[in-house]
Amino acid sequence: MAIVYLCGLPGSGKSTIGPMLAELRGQPFLDLDHLIEERAGMKIPAIFLELGEQKFRDFENIALVQAASRGDSVIALGGGALERQDNRDVIGASGLLVYLHAPIELIAARTLNDSGRPLLPDGQSLTERISTLADLLERRKALFDEAPLTFPSNDPDPKQTALMIFEAIDGLV
Repeated sequence: MAIVYLCGLPGSGKSTIGPMLAELRGQPFLDLDHLIEERAGMKIPAIFLELGEQKFRDFENIALVQAASRGDSVIALGGGALERQDNRDVIGASGLLVYLHAPIELIAARTLNDSGRPLLPDGQSLTERISTLADLLERRKALFDEAPLTFPSNDPDPKQTALMIFEAIDGLV
């Protein structure tokens, strides 16, 4: 077995489906955002505000390399982790990338009242959130489409999505 990396827009279900998939695989689950916060000693919004997005991306790369070195696991990537070539190289060399997608309207509704998502400003209306997510998807879609496997994450029961992924990757990693 190897590492399964979950990618997708913020709110696509990586942090929800990931632990379920990890349990099915008998592996640990690692959330890259949590690892970044541990390394930086501050929450992600504070990193963006005080140090900037570039420093956050540097922390993200370090956390990814460390997580990959742990071996077999399920890792939820941050929404923008694929934007750096060095991250894509680590992922490609150590595991299988799985893209979770859902309709933007659903993701907007899921994240509308979430705080702590620096690229999704607090206080947005649903229409504004949909627009922000559409812009992010446009910027990242080609990177997400490089994932060998894509799964919808709009099932009201995320356990079903985790099971579907588990069955599809059996024997691949």
